[in-house]
Amino acid sequence: MKLLSKVTFNLRLAAACLLTTTALGMVAPASAASKAEVDRITAAVNESLGGSGIKVLSVTDLEVIGGLFEVVVSHNGSKKIIYTNASGSHLILGELLEAKSMTNLTEARMDKLNAINFDKDLPVKLALKTVYGTGSRKIAVFEDPNCGYCKRFRKEALTKLQDTTVYTFVFPVLGRDSLDKAQKVMCADNKSKMWDDWMLNDQSPTGKGDCNPPINELITLGRGMGVTGTPTVFFQDGTRASGAIPAAELNRRVAAAARAK
Repeated sequence: MKLLSKVTFNLRLAAACLLTTTALGMVAPASAASKAEVDRITAAVNESLGGSGIKVLSVTDLEVIGGLFEVVVSHNGSKKIIYTNASGSHLILGELLEAKSMTNLTEARMDKLNAINFDKDLPVKLALKTVYGTGSRKIAVFEDPNCGYCKRFRKEALTKLQDTTVYTFVFPVLGRDSLDKAQKVMCADNKSKMWDDWMLNDQSPTGKGDCNPPINELITLGRGMGVTGTPTVFFQDGTRASGAIPAAELNRRVAAAARAK
């Protein structure tokens, strides 16, 4: 997303100077913006960014920093956060941090915005199912067969989980070869084994892949849920994480999400 504004800067660098309050929890305190503020900021953002397909979804007054507003926008099916002043004359792209704890407030807010209902929003019949231990905890992961980070994540983190059911949604978006591999896997008698053979042991998928597998459904599902990269993990409490997060962090979040349920 390209922001066209008079001034654009990275909040990762600036936020420590802006936020000097005590612990704020996981999300910055906010209040409803007035109708006049919403209309003014929406008009300004549309004028600057509307041509790139961005749509304003909400405008919120961030109480923690006087005059700063959070703008949630939709771009290519995904939600994003930008920040602006009351007139909308300056747009800020970046992450808002709480200075003392270095808590990433933008990330926490995005988790809430993108939260799903794990049991209702994920059609697990389309997924490859792997059960570790009792399988009492649950996660879902979107992976592309040619994603190196996905392979590392599966090898170093997913396979180390205990008492967890992993639903893998094949998401072939990195080119024709990804699509070919996905079709062969989804047509296999033992889909999960063929997937692991490839992702963990570099044994190429075999077969013709001509069983009319639900590849389009899988891609549509991922895009509809705002999956923009792989691996993307969805936890039992509806939150998500992008990228190959370390095994310890994965275990911590799986356990926390299961307790939250």
